Amino acid sequence: MSQYCYVIVNNGGYSWAVRGPGELEPGRDTQATMLPQLLQEGWIPVREAPMGGGTSQVAHVIVLLEKPDKPEKVEKAKPVRASKPGK
Repeated sequence: MSQYCYVIVNNGGYSWAVRGPGELEPGRDTQATMLPQLLQEGWIPVREAPMGGGTSQVAHVIVLLEKPDKPEKVEKAKPVRASKPGK
């Protein structure tokens, strides 16, 4: 079963992981930018939506991330050998 996580991102480059309704994810530095770290951990963006709409200079977006149980393995293509003429 996949895991899901919301991240709030603003145009100043900051982002915060949200575990539940208005609850920042525990054990993480709340002053850091979380989105790049989560992407490196294998989380995949699924959907995003703008937030707010007030008169502030700061714009926010909420991003839904998914982390599959098992990362999909990418199989390497096997080289194809050209056959010799006449065989």
